[in-house]
Amino acid sequence: MTLGSGSIEIEHRATPRDSAAEARQTASVRFVNYRAIWSLLRAVVFGILLVRASSDPIFNLLGGESAASMGVGAIFNVLAIGLAVLFLAMEPVRAPFPVFAIWGPFLLVAFGSTLYAPDFMAAARLAFVLLSYWAFFAIPFFILRSSLDVSRFIFVVIGSSIPVTLYAVVDIARGLSDLSEFRLQSTFSHPNIYAFYLVLLMGLGLYVSSSRIVRVTARLRVLIMLYIPVLVVLLMLTKTRSAWGVCGFMFLVYAFKIDRRFLAGFLLIPVLLVANPSLMDRLADVTTATEVDSFSQLNESTRLNSYVWRQALWESAIPQVLERPLLGHGLESFKPSTPSFFPLVGLQGIDGHNFYLQTSFEMGLAGILALVWLFGWVAYRLISGYPRDPPGILVLLCILTSYLLESYSDNMHFYLSFNWYFWFMMGTIYAWIRQEILPDATTSAVMD
Repeated sequence: MTLGSGSIEIEHRATPRDSAAEARQTASVRFVNYRAIWSLLRAVVFGILLVRASSDPIFNLLGGESAASMGVGAIFNVLAIGLAVLFLAMEPVRAPFPVFAIWGPFLLVAFGSTLYAPDFMAAARLAFVLLSYWAFFAIPFFILRSSLDVSRFIFVVIGSSIPVTLYAVVDIARGLSDLSEFRLQSTFSHPNIYAFYLVLLMGLGLYVSSSRIVRVTARLRVLIMLYIPVLVVLLMLTKTRSAWGVCGFMFLVYAFKIDRRFLAGFLLIPVLLVANPSLMDRLADVTTATEVDSFSQLNESTRLNSYVWRQALWESAIPQVLERPLLGHGLESFKPSTPSFFPLVGLQGIDGHNFYLQTSFEMGLAGILALVWLFGWVAYRLISGYPRDPPGILVLLCILTSYLLESYSDNMHFYLSFNWYFWFMMGTIYAWIRQEILPDATTSAVMD
């Protein structure tokens, strides 16, 4: 007490009990705020995944394709990378190895190769696109809390296909007048991208059907299996032969290793070929090779089929790869370089239609080794989870193998929206396996 002029002032001293209560209240407020921010960011991730597959036509209307660096699509890329960085800032020690060490070498080589690329701005744009793939691989490590989330994430990806499939019906109606030339692409910018997206969806459908960790009702599981034949029809109409091949591979593995009854689904293929003869023509084209001694023999009546044309391009590019074998010619250098070594393209050039060759050309041996490290470690982690979910992991290994096979004959690293879904699912399963095998390493203050 302090005595003053006719008044008494009582000095309040905080007791240990009061301090503890205040600390608990402060911690509780911080926890609530943290949880609210985390839930909001997770909802934004789901929102992006739900709309990205069907958003290209809207981006094109808004000028996103013609002004890639400033368009709406570029804003989505920045948002994706920003989300991953925010999650990382909130939980910096949650998954340091998968988030950094697996992708780190490839991203380091990619960004480093922009410094000696012929067009720095084009190279930098592609490098940030690759960084957005890392972002969607990393995000599941921060938002996945249990095996139930695996089911949620898968159905977010499958759900993204509903507007795409509805739009595909419109696309088919427009193409009925000339089915021989028609190739279905739905909301995507090219039929090949849509085809690879469909292969991923079918793989996820098989995963839902077979996995031991996916929690869905029997009715929903049946609906997913009924959706797969629809996706097969759409895939056939894309006329993307490499996607046909990897889809057949995936179905065969599933039929022989998981469910023999699935072999009956192959009866659908002859029906489709009879109903649309242009599909058979598409197959015949790749099996009919044109023998020429030099490119000068080619004319309007003598052409190379698409696969032989690719082989000619690859053979022409190999000497250029060997000129700079270690670090390559720089990111985004293949296309502008092709007119100098491949006479069958115009001055605008063309990309390699082979992810591995183009990586060798642009990033050299360093890029290839980094790519082997990236895919090799993801495959290793999937295999390590096999004992916990044998049929499901087998399907996911088929999805990963399909991606690697597709990369042999296509420019897979350019297909942004498809890669977001693919890497999000790889990150999801990797995060779940890591949580199951090393639960102590992934313990967080925020739990469902």
